[in-house]
Amino acid sequence: MNRTRTQFIRSHLADLSRLPVNETQGRSWISGRRLVDVGCGGGLASESLARLGMRVLGVDAAKENVEMARIHAQRDPALKYLEYVQSTAEQLMEKEAFDVVVSLEVIEHVADPMAFVKSLVDLAKPGASIFISTMNRTPIAAFVDVLVPEYLLNVVPRGTHDIKKFIKPTELSQMLRAVGAETLDTKGLVLDPINNQSNYIMAARKTK
Repeated sequence: MNRTRTQFIRSHLADLSRLPVNETQGRSWISGRRLVDVGCGGGLASESLARLGMRVLGVDAAKENVEMARIHAQRDPALKYLEYVQSTAEQLMEKEAFDVVVSLEVIEHVADPMAFVKSLVDLAKPGASIFISTMNRTPIAAFVDVLVPEYLLNVVPRGTHDIKKFIKPTELSQMLRAVGAETLDTKGLVLDPINNQSNYIMAARKTK
């Protein structure tokens, strides 16, 4: 799923630059863009995004996640434009604005999704791209993201996900619009890439 999300993000950034996704003449179309990955966890997505040529800042409120991500990144000397910091989005937006804002599988865990979306938009420069992935509130998502991993396979601690906190694409789009961002595209990531019945990723642009 990480590869699918990275390809989606790269495709949209390439569209903004009016260049083909399979650009082979270096990375000038994306090089130097400043991207923040909010709720980066162990840094899996941050590393993939840094390999696209962007200057990536991975942000997580948990100290242990930041330390783990730093250790893992040190194994690849090519990740010289990747850094991590322990912080929340709210703390970070007082210091810097970004060309690209990314938050993957985080919003379904926060207490106030609307406030979290606002913090993501506030981190973005005017016209900047925003990418959010999460889980749809559907029976399929309950099966794929809760029942199977937490109760059948026992690979995720029980109680990690709460289906009531899953967010429908229409709801996320409304949140973004309310705080000054327009939805550009939505893509399903698991089982049904067209109807977005499980995990999905949404692309938006800051308009204000």
